[in-house]
Amino acid sequence: MALLEVKGLQKNFGELKVLKDVNISIDEGEVLVLIGPSGSGKSTFLRCLNLLETPTDGEIIYDGTNILKKKFNVMKYRQSVGMCFQRFNLFPFMTVLDNVTYAPIRLKKKKKIDAEKHAMELLKKVGLADKAKVYPDTLSGGQQQRVAIARALAMEPRIMLFDEPTSALDPELVGEVLNVMRELADEGMTMAVVTHEMGFARDVADRVIFMEGGYVVENSTPEEMFTNPKNERTKEFLSRVLNN
Repeated sequence: MALLEVKGLQKNFGELKVLKDVNISIDEGEVLVLIGPSGSGKSTFLRCLNLLETPTDGEIIYDGTNILKKKFNVMKYRQSVGMCFQRFNLFPFMTVLDNVTYAPIRLKKKKKIDAEKHAMELLKKVGLADKAKVYPDTLSGGQQQRVAIARALAMEPRIMLFDEPTSALDPELVGEVLNVMRELADEGMTMAVVTHEMGFARDVADRVIFMEGGYVVENSTPEEMFTNPKNERTKEFLSRVLNN
């Protein structure tokens, strides 16, 4: 059974219809990568998955339950869905360690000593154990994004959502973030990733979705998407981005 299943998802902002009829399922352990031009609805789709945006219509079924039902426990759900943004959204007045332990202590009521032990394991995992006591503004963008990934993992999520996690980084820093994401994929983390990094999509994704104008235009394996796209709009988009 799919961990997440999206049926007929629509999202309007006033008169603007950003998501028109999106149907996507994500299996446990699957890496789903969403590609497409700016304004196609990819980021809005991810924000709907985490209920940072409230869908206008449709269903989002998580582990068999429709999360859009009125009495659904949104806060508990969000604890099982980690999210990393383009901008890192770290607390500038907290150390790296405090950024990573804040939510587990406050929301999961973890003991500080246990939260810090787990946080140090995660910081080691992302290669930043030596930065635990510093503040975010002393770090490079790539390091800040790796801290943001560790912070999301600290809640022990079942699925990770990445909204263009490398788009705000200098080109030479992109690789260090993608390497952490590759390791997560290798470990079996369920992931939905919006990215313009086509190499990552080709090498790491189990499935690639091309979105355009609020619709899923194409949904296939990376090999099919990149070597034999079926839709003309997909072909045009890939021709442009791969030849740049």
